[in-house]
Amino acid sequence: MKIIAFIEDEEVIKKILKHLGLWDRRTRPPPKLKPSQPAKDIVYEPSDTDHPPFYPDPDYPVEMYIPQ
Repeated sequence: MKIIAFIEDEEVIKKILKHLGLWDRRTRPPPKLKPSQPAKDIVYEPSDTDHPPFYPDPDYPVEMYIPQ
């Protein structure tokens, strides 16, 4: 698809948008909020799927592992 014309005149743009019913756009009211629910307690339970602790290679300094 190619652009074959470009309308720059503001009055022409306004007339086209008014004709299409797009000039005076009504804003929608904000959505209705649901009643808030009480916060649930967050409990951390270690599992076998946790990542293993970080053990750096003794031949390299720890700074080598930090992205720069």
